[in-house]
Amino acid sequence: MRAVLALLLLVGAAGCARNYETFQPPPLDFGDRPPLRFAVGAIDIRSAYVPKGSPPFVEHTFALTPDAAMRQLLERRLQAAGGPGRLQAVIVDASVTEQKLETRQGLRGYLTTEPAARFEGRLKVRVDHLDDAGNVLGSVSTTATRTRALPEDIGYAERQQLGYELVRDLIADLDAGLSANLQETFAALLRL
Repeated sequence: MRAVLALLLLVGAAGCARNYETFQPPPLDFGDRPPLRFAVGAIDIRSAYVPKGSPPFVEHTFALTPDAAMRQLLERRLQAAGGPGRLQAVIVDASVTEQKLETRQGLRGYLTTEPAARFEGRLKVRVDHLDDAGNVLGSVSTTATRTRALPEDIGYAERQQLGYELVRDLIADLDAGLSANLQETFAALLRL
């Protein structure tokens, strides 16, 4: 009898393990966009953003965090072409919060699937042009914000995928805005 009970528990546990889905995010690809080359000796990238690590902040739970994605973007897109001074890119904000939404109750709520929560993402980066002594000669900031609705019955893997898509789309928005701002503000430093 014990052997049968143990077998049933083992089969049940194996069934649960098979049903657990995970999400492996694909790498971000910036290959379709040429790097922005600047006439400076170096480009420094640092983060001033400190993740809160507790609700309503949820970016630390994502497979690809906004901070890591921003760092990848800046490392691949900004290049030093040689010259005096340097550019300093500072990640100012890389947050995602989860806001609970009110859902219908009763029979109507039972029969409909509606958003139960919303991710709200905000990215901000500042790029400073510094001379060799460290004095700021110019500065530009770019911010991107987006939201993504989460359905009531969302599973772990789908939640991770929606978080990845939010970060990916935020990065695309930030890249477009930052590129335009850098080309306008630091046009004299750009090398094609």
